[in-house]
Amino acid sequence: DAAKGKPFNLKFAPHPKQLPTAPSGYLEQLQFAYDLGFRAWEDNGLGGQKPDLQEKIGAFCKEKGIALGVMVISSGQGAHFPAATPEQIAGIEADMRKGVEVAKRTGQTCMTMIPGIRKGDADLEKQIEQSADIMKRCCDIVEESGIILVQEPLSHGVKGGAPLLRSFLDGFLLCEKVNRKSCKLLADFFHEGQIGNDLLPNAEKTWSQVAYVQFGDVPGRKEPGTGKLDFKAVTHWLHAKGYTGVIGMEHGTSAQGQEGLDKLLASYRAVDIAG
Repeated sequence: DAAKGKPFNLKFAPHPKQLPTAPSGYLEQLQFAYDLGFRAWEDNGLGGQKPDLQEKIGAFCKEKGIALGVMVISSGQGAHFPAATPEQIAGIEADMRKGVEVAKRTGQTCMTMIPGIRKGDADLEKQIEQSADIMKRCCDIVEESGIILVQEPLSHGVKGGAPLLRSFLDGFLLCEKVNRKSCKLLADFFHEGQIGNDLLPNAEKTWSQVAYVQFGDVPGRKEPGTGKLDFKAVTHWLHAKGYTGVIGMEHGTSAQGQEGLDKLLASYRAVDIAG
């Protein structure tokens, strides 16, 4: 296969334990991904790794020219931000400070933020507006470090209930209200597709606030081509927009072993775009 090991043009980012047949060691998995042509990496749980491993991951990525994608900085402590308790606010702020320490070791910038839960009976736009105050406090803690808190709309529930943000538009509204360079939108095309929204029209409307992108097909949340979403159209659109950031492969694989790896690689070669 002529493409084997050829660097992808787009910064597709696998995550730990995703690539079938990869070795078990963390840095060995990174090397494995690099040898397959990936030039980005994503680990939602990177904040939970030991500090010395975080430093090694950061150094490896810097040396190899691998873009390090998001980790989850905070899932919002189960709080309804407009009515968060002092304990919840303290927990969220502690998450921010921990994220700053991780960023010093790894060099990454974008970190996933889940801005708490919604209350079903109250006006959503008002809830989003009232959540901006805590988000601004979070920005105050991380902004100097170059961290961007990318707000992730979710199609599933979170600790405490339904997420405040469900769609690209919800996240866009929050970013507009917060109006800080350290508060942007994570456009996860899986979640947007899962709730039945048209991908590109909604991405177009909210693009001015997007700082990070993730993929996953619908239904099933596996690699592109296993569901109904048109990821070829999405990558063409992202390319036309001039997006050169990480595209997180936040999904499972449709098969195991060598077959699973071959299918995964083929699916991303099929949607990759020449510079």
